[in-house]
Amino acid sequence: PYSSNRHADVLGEEPTDEAAKFRLVEELKNRAKGAFAQKDMPSAELLYGKAISVLATLPGKQEAALFSNRAMVRLNMNKVEESLEDSKKCLEVDPTFVKAWHRKAQALIRLNEWDDAIAAAEEGMKVEPDNKAFPEIIEKAKQDKVKDAEDKANLKRDAQDVRVELFNASTARTPPVKKATEKKEGEDADNSMRGYKVTADGKKTSYFHTEISDEAKRLIEEQGFGKPKKIEGEVTQAAADVKGGGSQWNQAGTYEEKGMTKWVQESLQAALKGITFEVPAGSGGSITTTEVGTITGDANISVSRGKRRHLLDIAFDVEFEGKMGDSTGKGKLKISEVSTGDDEPEVSMEIDSGASPQLREVFNAFVKPAGQGLQPLVLKELKQVVAEYKGSDGPIAAPTSSDRCACPVPCTDSAQLAQDIWCGT
Repeated sequence: PYSSNRHADVLGEEPTDEAAKFRLVEELKNRAKGAFAQKDMPSAELLYGKAISVLATLPGKQEAALFSNRAMVRLNMNKVEESLEDSKKCLEVDPTFVKAWHRKAQALIRLNEWDDAIAAAEEGMKVEPDNKAFPEIIEKAKQDKVKDAEDKANLKRDAQDVRVELFNASTARTPPVKKATEKKEGEDADNSMRGYKVTADGKKTSYFHTEISDEAKRLIEEQGFGKPKKIEGEVTQAAADVKGGGSQWNQAGTYEEKGMTKWVQESLQAALKGITFEVPAGSGGSITTTEVGTITGDANISVSRGKRRHLLDIAFDVEFEGKMGDSTGKGKLKISEVSTGDDEPEVSMEIDSGASPQLREVFNAFVKPAGQGLQPLVLKELKQVVAEYKGSDGPIAAPTSSDRCACPVPCTDSAQLAQDIWCGT
């Protein structure tokens, strides 16, 4: 699992005699200090962890400094809970190790455990009373505790205000409705209201509604206006070879476009999902693509002045999952700048935070490189999809008799015709 790490020679070493184990531990400590100085925290964590596991095979030889140093590395990696555990183990080995009390207090502050952080700093002061770092930690913990209490109080007060406003709104009384003034005897009744009127048949309608007389209705019906009529008979189909390779609607061969985003999405899903790479060296591990995210960008085929163009400029994610023994982890390949040109797409890798250090090493060795592992398999299938897309004519359908508009006045709206609808005018 450490084949891609530059410290694989010592990380994979398994000495058997005691002298060899001590020599390996010294080498691991020196390399861990160098990795920390270069801000290579993942390597420093692995090296300190290997040293701790080697000394664990020697009863009574555990070193408190190793746990304290790994706690510091894990704080820098924002692994706060793991750092706290290392600090506790260090203090179990040596309760007077001052740096462990300091790192334990730091971790507890990040976890918002203010009282425990203060207690840890006070214990450190007992060991080293002149250390100025502990009073600073105690002061910071007290300030953060007060601020946290104020924030919670403000949040509680805001929530209470919202509840009061909702209660007031729900119990507000509806203002009384004034009764309509009764008409005096002899006055004509007014059945109209502002913006509305009553028609001859007693129905209320808009004030601007025009009533059509029975005579006018009869004349309209005789002329046939207002009712679409289907044209009987077959429509003569245009020649199969249309100028410029467009559809039957575009006999002039000017400009026409077909969106292919859905086709590309379905093709990528079918081609890139389920690709598996078996991790070598007899580890029994594997990495498999599990999902293709929604693509962004443009994918369409256009015909303009007799020339067909396949336009493609998309980006998408390919999610993958790795398994090594009982460990599982996930990540994604972020693929962008995919086009029909000769340029290779841009590819980067993201690993989920829940992946173990062992799987991170595997992903860096067999997913991230473009020359080996999972990525070349994905790019190979992607190139095949792009090749199929470049060879596609794009399904631009020809018209049929059911697509024809049969209004009394012939329709000239090509957009409506292309959508296979009756315009209804």
